[in-house]
Amino acid sequence: MIAKKISVMMFSFFALMPMARSAEKLTVGLIVTTTVEDTKKRWQPLLNDLSKSTGMEVQTVISSNYKEIVDGFKNNTVQIAWLGNKVALEAVEDGKATIFAQMVKSDGSRGYKSLLIASAKSPISNFDQIVAKPGVYTFADGDPSSTSGYLVPAYFLFSKNKIEPAKVFKKVIIGNHQKNFTFVTKGEVDVATYNSEELDRMTKEAPGEAKKIRVVWSSPLIPNDPLLYKKDLPPATKARIEDFFINYGKAKSATSQRETLKNILDLSGFQRSNDAQLKPIADLTLFSILRSNLNDAKLTDKQKQQKFDEVSARFGRLSIVLESARLN
Repeated sequence: MIAKKISVMMFSFFALMPMARSAEKLTVGLIVTTTVEDTKKRWQPLLNDLSKSTGMEVQTVISSNYKEIVDGFKNNTVQIAWLGNKVALEAVEDGKATIFAQMVKSDGSRGYKSLLIASAKSPISNFDQIVAKPGVYTFADGDPSSTSGYLVPAYFLFSKNKIEPAKVFKKVIIGNHQKNFTFVTKGEVDVATYNSEELDRMTKEAPGEAKKIRVVWSSPLIPNDPLLYKKDLPPATKARIEDFFINYGKAKSATSQRETLKNILDLSGFQRSNDAQLKPIADLTLFSILRSNLNDAKLTDKQKQQKFDEVSARFGRLSIVLESARLN
């Protein structure tokens, strides 16, 4: 009788216990600068190591659609992401994600440059030659969500020189880094935006192809791309993620890890960072939006002032967030 009671009690106890949870999952969002297949191949060894280090299943979302990754933070379909600074700014502004690390190049540099390229066979050697002949040359701009492909040249190359691309070029099309390189080398456009990261990679991996283009303009240094994670991840999970990335490739015996880093984007590793690294990008974005509104012929003066006030207030709030990150 006693044994039967004990048996019933044990059954009740185990019946009330929650089912064991399956292993946690992490989905890493990666932006595409070449192809999905190429990006996957370069990052997969690191992702495998991340899974081993954290004990969590690691999946990926690889897309050239930046919005897909930013929305992933909102929908909890992405927990970690590599994004360009401009798109990272959107993710931080949404309040769903925060920067925890920044890429460091193999030469120790913490930044890269936006470029304007032309064919090596082209007579164009500098931007002044283009401006001197409005309506003659064709141009491939970058994706509006790209920091180096669009935002930086929009400010430093066009806005600061009070130049409208539509007025100086005969034709303007939109591409990405890979497409723009192809457009130039195939003679489909005269000049296009590009960046020094892609050119460095091309020079090392396909020097013959790299020799087909010429740099006719380069920007000031842009902060290297950040890594972000969801703000509401458990503190222990955040700690494991940070520990993995900050220490990746640092050990003397981590030869394969260093090879993986180099193969991704010629990296030496990652350093700690926070949302404050986006302050220069926020300033550029603010300028770009205000200038666009100012030159919008469809808006009345009253509407322009209203938009100015709205955008200024928005970036005022964002500046407080970024400055707070710097102080912390």
